[in-house]
Amino acid sequence: MNVMILTADDSKKVFRMDQERLEAALSRHPQVRELADFEICRTSTSYENDPGWNEQDHEMFYRAAADKDAIIGYMFPLETFREKAPNVKYIHIIGAGVEHLFPLTWLPEHTKLTNSRGAHAPKTCEYAMMAMLMLGNNMPRLYTAQRESRWDGHFLTVVEGKTALILGCGKQGSAVALAAKRLGIRAVGVDPKVSSKEGFERIVHPDALLQVLPEADYVFLTMPYTSETYHFFGAAQFEAMKPGAGFVNICRGKVLDTDAMIAALESGAISGAVLDVYEQEPLPADSPLWTAKNVIMTPHMGCDDEDNYIHRCFDIFFENLVRMANGEELDNMVDRNLGY
Repeated sequence: MNVMILTADDSKKVFRMDQERLEAALSRHPQVRELADFEICRTSTSYENDPGWNEQDHEMFYRAAADKDAIIGYMFPLETFREKAPNVKYIHIIGAGVEHLFPLTWLPEHTKLTNSRGAHAPKTCEYAMMAMLMLGNNMPRLYTAQRESRWDGHFLTVVEGKTALILGCGKQGSAVALAAKRLGIRAVGVDPKVSSKEGFERIVHPDALLQVLPEADYVFLTMPYTSETYHFFGAAQFEAMKPGAGFVNICRGKVLDTDAMIAALESGAISGAVLDVYEQEPLPADSPLWTAKNVIMTPHMGCDDEDNYIHRCFDIFFENLVRMANGEELDNMVDRNLGY
C-alpha cells in the first residue's frame, strides 16, 4: 500500500507527524513495514487554518494523492478529492470528531473513513478527575470571588459517593466513567445504545435524560456533534438538574446551548461549569463567557496529550492497515449516516 501522511509545518507538537514519530510507530508495529510505503506530505500550513494552503501546497497534495491507497491526516480539499485521489481506499482522521468533513458526499463509496476516538482517553480521564474535584470544591465559584476581590469562605464535603451523569458512553465517556471510579463516584450513562458497559452503574436512553438528571452531582457532555445534537443540552436540561450540581463539556461546543448554561450559572441553579470546548473557537473577545459567573475555561486542550496523542493515532491507523490487508473490518469506522 502507498500511504500519505498529511501534516503541516505549522502543526502544534501534539498533532505533528514527522519521520521520528513514524519510525517509532513502525517499531511498535513492525509488520506494517512489509505492508506499506510511506510519504510524508508536509504543507506550509494546515488546510483548515486561515490563511490556508497556497498554490504550492495544493500541487504537493494533488501530486502525492494521485497514487495513494491510504491517507492519515485531518483536512484536505474535499471538492476535488474524487478527481485527484481516485485510488484512495482508506482515510484516517487524527481527531475524534469529523464534522469538519460534513457532508460526506465527497467520500467515494469504496473509501473507508475512520477516526481517532479513544486516543484522547488517558488525558480525558485525568481532565475529568480534575473537573470533578474542582466542582466538588467549588473552584469555579472561588475563582469568581478571587476575580472580584471578594472573600467567600464556606465549607464542603468529599466527592466520594457522589454521582456523575455522562451523556455519551463511547470511548471518551468511558474515560470519564473510569475517572469517576477512581474518585469513588458512581457513573450513570446516557446513550442511544442501552446496554451494560464496564464502568457504568447503568445506561439509559436519551429519552430518559430529564428523569435521571436530578440524580447527578456532575453532568458531563461526551457526545458527538451532528445536525441532530446541535444545542442538545439547553434550558430544559439545566432546569432538570439537581440544584447546585456541576457541569462539564469536553466534546463539542455546539452540543451545548451556551446562553442557557450562562443563565443557569447566573441564577445559581447550577454551582459551576468547567468548559474545554466552545461554539466558536478561538472564543471571541466579546463572548459573555469571559465574564460569566462561576465558570472555568480551558482552550480546547484538556484532553490532548502533547507527547502521546499522535502515537495513539498512529497505533489505531497501523492496526487498521493490518486489518485491511487481512480483509477484516476496520476499527473506529465512521458511519456515513450517523456522522460518527
